[in-house]
Amino acid sequence: MLKALLPHSHRGRVLALGALIDAIATGVYLAVATLYFVEYVKIPAPSVGVAIAIANVCGLLVPMPVARLTQHLGVIRVYIALLVVRGVGMAAYVLADGYWRYVAVTCLFTMASRAALPLLQVLIGQMEGEEDRTRTMASMRTVNNIGLAVGFLIAGLVQMSHSHAGYLALFVACGASFAVVALVTVRATNGVVSRDTAAPVRQRRASSVYRDGRFITVAVANAVLMMHDSMLFILIPLWVVQRCGLSPTASSTLLILNTVITVVIQVRLAKYAKGVRGAMRLLRWSIVALVIAGLLLGLADDDAAVWQLLALLTGAVVLLTVGENLHAVSGWELSFLMSDPEKRAQYLSLFSLGYTGQQIIGPVLMTAVVLPWGMSGVMVVTAMFVVAALVTSVAVKRHSLDHDEAKAPA
Repeated sequence: MLKALLPHSHRGRVLALGALIDAIATGVYLAVATLYFVEYVKIPAPSVGVAIAIANVCGLLVPMPVARLTQHLGVIRVYIALLVVRGVGMAAYVLADGYWRYVAVTCLFTMASRAALPLLQVLIGQMEGEEDRTRTMASMRTVNNIGLAVGFLIAGLVQMSHSHAGYLALFVACGASFAVVALVTVRATNGVVSRDTAAPVRQRRASSVYRDGRFITVAVANAVLMMHDSMLFILIPLWVVQRCGLSPTASSTLLILNTVITVVIQVRLAKYAKGVRGAMRLLRWSIVALVIAGLLLGLADDDAAVWQLLALLTGAVVLLTVGENLHAVSGWELSFLMSDPEKRAQYLSLFSLGYTGQQIIGPVLMTAVVLPWGMSGVMVVTAMFVVAALVTSVAVKRHSLDHDEAKAPA
C-alpha cells in the first residue's frame, strides 16, 4: 500500500517524509490555534475571525514577490527559507499574549505558508521527470491528508488535558518540526538540476505572467472551481445541522469519509492526467461529479427521512471528494504545462492565489447565499463550476493551438 501511495523516486519519498511532518504540524495548528486564543488568551471569537481574514488577505499579496526572488536566489533556497519562517512563526505563538501580537504572528505564518505551496510544485517539477511529476504531487496531497489526520489526533489528546502548558509545548514542538522539514528538503534536493525540457515552450511567450491572458483566464477559472473546498468544509457541516436537523457528529463522519477517499484515489488518478488532453478529460469528469453532488445536497432537507438524508449527504460528499481530487490533478498538470519554464515560480504562484481567494470569498458565498437559498443556492454554485470549466476549455484550446503553431516548421 505504501508503495502505491509514495513517489517512485528516492528523492520524492524523502520529500514526502518532509511533507508528512509538515502536515502533522499544520494539523495541530488548525486544531488548536483558534481554541487556544479564544479560551486562554481571551480574544473574542469574532476578533479571531477577523485576524484570520486579515492573514488570508496578506497571503494573497506575498506569493508573487517571493516568486520573483527565486530568479535571483533559486527556488530551493527560497523554499527552505520559507520553511524556517513558518517554524519561527509557529513557535512565536507562545509569545502572542495579546490581540495584535496574535494578528502579526498569524499573518507571518499564513504568508509564508501561502508563498511556499507553489514553490513545492516547482521543486517537484525540477526533481521528477514528466512521467512522475503529477503522480508525485498526488502523493504529496495524499501524505498531507494522512498527516493532517495525525495532527488532529495529537491536538485532541492535548486538548483533553486542558493544560495551558500543553498548548505552548505544542506550538514549540510544531515550530521545531519545520526545522526538520527544512533539513529533509535539503537532503531531497541536494544536487537537483532543473528539468524543464518536458514542458511545452512557445515562441511567443508573454513578457510577464500578468500579460499572459490565457494563463490568467485559467487561473481565475481555477479559483472558481476551488469553491468545492468551501462547499465541503463550510457548507456541508452547516447544511447537516441547519437544513437537515442532524447531529454535528454526522458532519464529522462525512469529513472523515472525504479524507479516506482522498487517500485511496488521489495517486491513482494522477496516471490519467498526462498532457493537456488528459488533464482536460479529468476536468470534465470533475464537473460531472460536482454537479451531481450539488443536486444530491440540494435534495437533502428536513422533509426527508433520516436514512434518506444520510444517503443523500453521503452521496454528495463522495462525489464532491471525487470531483475535488479530479480537479486537483487536472489543475497541477495544466498549470505546469501552460507556465513559462523560465518564470515557472511566478506562474505557479499566481495560479495558487485561487486557493487563498476562495478562502476569503467562499465562506461568505456559502453562508450568505447558498445555505439560506437551499437548492437554488447550490445550483448557482454548480452553474459557476460549469462556466469555469467551459472558460478553461477555451483558454487551453487556444494555448494548444499557439503551441502547435510554434512547433510547426517555417
